[in-house]
Amino acid sequence: MKRLLRHASQLLPLALSLGLLAWVLRSADLERALGLVRSLGPWLPLLLLPNLAALLLEASGWWLSFARLGGRPPFLRLVSVRVIADALMLSLPSGAVISETVLPWLLKRRCGVPTENGIVATVARKFFVVVSHGLFLSCATIAAWPLLERASRSTIGRVGLPVLLLAAALGLITTAILLVAASALGQVAERLRRGLDRFVGRWMGSWLERNALRFQRTDAALAGFFRHPAGLFPSLLLYLCGWMVRSLETLLFLRLVGVDAPLAAAMVMETALILVRAMAVPVPGGLGVQDLGYVLSLKALGVPDPTTVGTAFVLLKRGRDAFWIAAGFLLLSLGRRAGKPLLERAD
Repeated sequence: MKRLLRHASQLLPLALSLGLLAWVLRSADLERALGLVRSLGPWLPLLLLPNLAALLLEASGWWLSFARLGGRPPFLRLVSVRVIADALMLSLPSGAVISETVLPWLLKRRCGVPTENGIVATVARKFFVVVSHGLFLSCATIAAWPLLERASRSTIGRVGLPVLLLAAALGLITTAILLVAASALGQVAERLRRGLDRFVGRWMGSWLERNALRFQRTDAALAGFFRHPAGLFPSLLLYLCGWMVRSLETLLFLRLVGVDAPLAAAMVMETALILVRAMAVPVPGGLGVQDLGYVLSLKALGVPDPTTVGTAFVLLKRGRDAFWIAAGFLLLSLGRRAGKPLLERAD
C-alpha cells in the first residue's frame, strides 16, 4: 500500500500538468495550429540552431571557470554532460533537482573530474545560471516597462507586473550573492557532513567518517573558487549572451507563428516563464504551467486568437525540447570509454 501511494504521489504532478496542458489547449484550433507549424516545412530542423548556440555559449562559460579548479575538461565532453543534464531536467518530475544531483557523477564519469571538483563545478554552474537569470530579467523588465504596465491587468489581474518581475530578478541576484558569500566563508560541505551525521549517522556514520577529508577538500575548493569573484566575469558574460540568444529564439518563433512582438517582450517572456518553470519543481519541464504562461503572454500582447497561436508556439518550443531530451538520453546511453582522467591543465 505504501509503495502504491509513493508511486501515486510521484505520478500526480505529471497528471496535473497534463490536465493543465489539456485545459490550456481546450479551445485551440488544433488544425490551424498544426498548419502554422507544417508551413515551415524543411526549415524546421534549422530552428534547433538557436538553442544549440545558447547551449554552446553557456558551456563555454562553464568550461572557462574550470581553470579555477586546476584544469579544464575536454570541451565537447563537457557539452555532452550539459545536454544530458538538460534532458533530465526537462523530462523527469523534479528534474532540476535530479540533474544537479547527478552532475558531479556525470563530470567524473565522462570528463574525469574528481568528485570534489565536480561538486564545486555544479555549485559554480548554479551560480552562473541564477545570477545571469536575475541580471537579464532585470534588464528585460526595465526595457519592457511600459509594455508590462499596459499588460499587467490582463496578465495578473492587477497593476504592478513590472515591479513584481523586478523584485523576482533582484531576489535571484541576492540568492546568487548569498551563495558566493557562503562558499567563500567555507565550511559548507563540512556543515552538510555534520547535518548528515546528525540525522542519518546511524546508517551513514562510518561512510561519513571515512570521507571527512573529502568534505574538507570540497570546502577548500569552494572557498578558492569564489575568492576573487571579478575573475568570473567572462563566464558570466557568456551566460548573459546565452540568455540573449534564447530571447532571439523566442522572437523568431513568435514571428514564425505570425506575432509581431518587440524584442523586449520576447526577452521578458523567455526569462519570466523559465523562472515560472523553475518554481514548478515537481512538474517535468514546467509542462502545462509554462505553456499557460505563453498563452497568457500572447493574450496580454493583444494577439488575435491567442490560444491557437500559442498552441503553435508551444509546439515549436516543445518540439525543440523533445529533440534535446532524445539527444541527452542517447548520449547517456552511450556512456564513455574507460580511460585516464580527461582534465586538461589550465593555462
